[in-house]
Amino acid sequence: MATKTTTAKTNPNNETDLVKALESQIEGLQSDVHALMKAVTERGESKLDQASDAVSDTTQKTAEFANEEVEHVRDYIKKQPIKSVGLALGAGIALALLSRGQRG
Repeated sequence: MATKTTTAKTNPNNETDLVKALESQIEGLQSDVHALMKAVTERGESKLDQASDAVSDTTQKTAEFANEEVEHVRDYIKKQPIKSVGLALGAGIALALLSRGQRG
């Protein structure tokens, strides 16, 4: 049985319109992608700034705490110098004995 083959004639205007429509959609998608990338970048920068601020605050608080403790130690040494020397001597002997015990 013979079949009749028909070739659809393409209308150049339809193809041109289709290409233009696709190009327009691609441009829209590119614009959306750029906007999304910008939003993600800004969000990441914001989070990075927050983390940086938190680290800076923690560092400052730690430094203040360490300075206060150093002042407490200095005050203790000034108030009780003999006891302080005795404690330092005892700590030195203890460390020496511990390090000697690890060698042998």
